[in-house]
Amino acid sequence: MTSNARPSSVRGLYTPPAEEWVFLPPTVNPPTSSPSPTPSHLPSHFTPSVSSVENDDNLALPMMGRPFNLFLSEYLTTALGMPFEVGKTLLQVEYRPRKRYAPAEEEALVAEEEKIVAEEDELSNPEEADMYFTDRLAQPPSTLVPPPEASTLASTDASGYLPDLHPSWLLKDDPEVSRGNGVWGVIRRIRYTHSEGLPALWKSQLVSTLHSFLSNLLQPSIHGFLLLLTPSSPVSLDISLTALPNPALPLGMQVASHLLTHLVLSPLETIRTRLIVLPASHPSTPSSVTIFRQMIQEEGGFASLYLHPNVLIPAVLEHTIRPLLTLSIPILLERQFGISPDVSPITYSLADLSLGLGSLLILLPIETVRRRLQLQSRAPGGGKRLKSVVKLRERDYVGVVEAMWRIVTEETGVRRRRVMTEKDEGGLFAGIRQLYRGFGMAATAHVTVFGLGLVSATLSGNDGGWKEI
Repeated sequence: MTSNARPSSVRGLYTPPAEEWVFLPPTVNPPTSSPSPTPSHLPSHFTPSVSSVENDDNLALPMMGRPFNLFLSEYLTTALGMPFEVGKTLLQVEYRPRKRYAPAEEEALVAEEEKIVAEEDELSNPEEADMYFTDRLAQPPSTLVPPPEASTLASTDASGYLPDLHPSWLLKDDPEVSRGNGVWGVIRRIRYTHSEGLPALWKSQLVSTLHSFLSNLLQPSIHGFLLLLTPSSPVSLDISLTALPNPALPLGMQVASHLLTHLVLSPLETIRTRLIVLPASHPSTPSSVTIFRQMIQEEGGFASLYLHPNVLIPAVLEHTIRPLLTLSIPILLERQFGISPDVSPITYSLADLSLGLGSLLILLPIETVRRRLQLQSRAPGGGKRLKSVVKLRERDYVGVVEAMWRIVTEETGVRRRRVMTEKDEGGLFAGIRQLYRGFGMAATAHVTVFGLGLVSATLSGNDGGWKEI
């Protein structure tokens, strides 16, 4: 082999290195002739009969039909919250006056009760008890007081009987029974009142169920009708308001549909409030049909059910502000504050809870005044007063603003005790608290919904937002 000899080609000596990463394409099965199933979250246009049959099989009572099952479900759902609704309604309509605004007979009762308490305290000490009986024996005999004249007696009713100043159907107002100033206190008072008892916690159950059932049925129909009247708004009912570029008009449509629905059903709300306030066991307590007939015959006719100022103005205020606040909170959180429920679920839920509690500061005074105005007779001249299980104001309220002013200035929200002075009744803030009776129960409901939302998100397989923490 000489030095000038050229080496042979090294092409055949090359060996490729072993690959460390191997990417294999996913195996794809060949398509079959059967069509792919429709996702469960999307409506199917091809097999409606199958879905309807499956839904009918899932009903509680398939033989009774879908409307009956929906009404039964609404009835059971309403029954769970009815005791709290009854307690909240009675708490809002009860008249809790300060001493200087209390009626004369109530002032006499308070003075007598204070005298009894003072005597009990005096007799509790043995030495003072001996002096008490010694002084009583040393006193000269009292002279016989002649009976009052007929002109000074209390006026009788149409049957010739004296009015019952202490009706037996009134709830017990003993602080040892209520143990509080909220909804739970009213529930205890109902329970320990013999004429009411536990069944009274479900008064107006059927009327409340009918109102909720009809509102859920009418509101989507009225909303769809309003969308048809708006040619420039081809918005589907299933699209969320937060997904729209300009949600002002759809939001207005939603609020208008809720307002019209509850204005149509406002007589049912009046009947429900009156049934809750009326005594349950009294023989003169009318039924819901009788109350509706009396409102038409004695309180200005059918038009007065809707157009009377004490009915129309509070209903418009409540059923405009309530859906407006509820539907605007998600838009406000996502558009103004930039909080997304997908990115920051816990922050979004906390902000939603905070704004929901803030909305109660606006809604509860309107709701309190509206329920008090629902108990007033709209007949010319005032009409006859209702028998109520709680004390009501003797003079009627003129309107919404006047009712709020009277509640703040005449009443006190301080927890009642056996003996109270004017100083113990509190100042202006104690009167403002009367506009927010039931706030604790409503706030508890909001917090409960917030907690259940976190638990359900965790149980559904998501992290529930805990990674955000």
